[in-house]
Amino acid sequence: MSPPENTKQISLSRIKSGPLNYVVPIIQYFSSNPHPPHKVRLCSVGISHYVEKVRWGFTLSGIDYIEDAHTPGLASIATTTIDAETSATPIIKTENGQVVKDSTAILQKYCPELYPTPEVLEIEEELDKTLGPSARVFAYHHLLKPEHKNLMSDLATRETSIIETILFKMMVNRNLIQPGMKKFMCISSETALESQSEIEGIFETYSKRLETSPYLAGDAFTAADVTFCALSSPLLSPSQFDDLSADPATFPTELIEMREKLRATPAGRHVVRCYNEYRFGRIEKGKVEKGGRKMVQILSGKRDRWGVIGLVIAAPLVGFAAMLN
Repeated sequence: MSPPENTKQISLSRIKSGPLNYVVPIIQYFSSNPHPPHKVRLCSVGISHYVEKVRWGFTLSGIDYIEDAHTPGLASIATTTIDAETSATPIIKTENGQVVKDSTAILQKYCPELYPTPEVLEIEEELDKTLGPSARVFAYHHLLKPEHKNLMSDLATRETSIIETILFKMMVNRNLIQPGMKKFMCISSETALESQSEIEGIFETYSKRLETSPYLAGDAFTAADVTFCALSSPLLSPSQFDDLSADPATFPTELIEMREKLRATPAGRHVVRCYNEYRFGRIEKGKVEKGGRKMVQILSGKRDRWGVIGLVIAAPLVGFAAMLN
């Protein structure tokens, strides 16, 4: 099975020697990477379910953070400025400049209360290696089909910079980024079928577990539940994602059918319940307290260099006006 977060890493040296090197100066010229003082910077692929896992943990712990959201593929330009050897997201840079990679490591650092027993970490790591990659392969396989170009572009560019949004949509429309995403994430018709089978098996396993326990690792909500629910979110589309999603009717038929099938299982109902009760909860005195229903948001900072954008737009207008005089 593929490793968690990303299947293959892109280093800074590889970016400099490949086609992305031509894109780097354009993105850096028109945008910046936000990191205000006294805030954690979460560098992300906005639609990543591993990133959602970290967002959930930060919400529970009340961490003051800002999200530096990027599109698939182009995110490596930002992540390699934090760690030259990795294109994996999520990756964070703390207020003190410390770098932490991997969703599980981040959750352990900021939400130790979510790990009351060793079993919790065992479940989390197993889901990271199985459910996470399988959900990613299955979802992307169908979203990357030509007939879903617009949907893929819209989902992937939520709260990204203007220049990155333009570049990503252009690359998707010209089928420039899809081959690379399929290659680096090991996406094919065969792996999509294997992933579908694995997803269904995982939900069957945890449905049985939930017959004897209200949560995945005992009688309390833990990191095991956060992980299972967050990594399942692209498959079940909880209502908390409505602001970041699109019209459900526009999604590939295969994803709609999978969503309905999984929601009908005890494990699927557990995901919906946990999102309703705990997605906006708070850790109080070592225990997770329930919270109200809200919408998941990408808490993005200012990244567009409007002065530069304005000059680029104004320059041809000024030139045209001069020609008329």
